[in-house]
Amino acid sequence: MIANRTRDEVFAIARKTLSDLAAASLEERISDVFTCRVREMNNEAKEGFANALRGSSTPMQVRSAFELPSQQRDSIQRAINETLSADVVICYETAPDVISGIELTANGRKIAWSIADYLMSLETTVTELMKKQSTAPVNPKAKAQLQPETNLAAGVEAK
Repeated sequence: MIANRTRDEVFAIARKTLSDLAAASLEERISDVFTCRVREMNNEAKEGFANALRGSSTPMQVRSAFELPSQQRDSIQRAINETLSADVVICYETAPDVISGIELTANGRKIAWSIADYLMSLETTVTELMKKQSTAPVNPKAKAQLQPETNLAAGVEAK
């Protein structure tokens, strides 16, 4: 229980710190990385987004943790239009839950880049390690070494 609480606190602190440190230059870089990710979509992802657009009456949605200046919106718009070979209508939204990142969604399809993704990946890995550790057989000698020595006569734990 203590290990789980510690893990949760570490990730909460990391998220808060990264959110507090976000600055214009970091936001520009996040936008650039996201634009590259859009341009590098494989054919299957491109086709999936193209099908999602054809099957939807709502525009694509770009959500970001910060307000995107017009220059960054234009860059994202160009990348999406060129990647999908279409003039795509995009709705922009600021969403604080997208920790230092940007995501593009259309009719159930999603492509994203955020620091939160890295944190979630790390959290998943740590959780899996903790589960393995809690189910691993304990060596009786190792367990005995972890327990404090007790002076039975005095009823006091040795430190």
